[in-house]
Amino acid sequence: MMEILVAFIAVMANTVTAGRLICYRRGDCRYRPGISFLAYLLIVCAGGAAIDTTVNGIYVTPWEAGFSSIIAILVCRAGGNVAQIFRMS
Repeated sequence: MMEILVAFIAVMANTVTAGRLICYRRGDCRYRPGISFLAYLLIVCAGGAAIDTTVNGIYVTPWEAGFSSIIAILVCRAGGNVAQIFRMS
């Protein structure tokens, strides 16, 4: 039962991450190809991990679920702006 809960947390965190990044609107922020490519990689990896866990039922460790949750929190706090996550201030 615990494995299902951990897998559910990981799938939801990855889905939130991918969804928030997909729905990001740049507005008046400047375009940076490197940051856009990094956002693309995050979308692919988070979405792929969510689909892979859902379809294949791969065992997810609590560490992976925690890492996915932290990434989801960071992406949501930044409003989907990947550059803001990595900005040093």
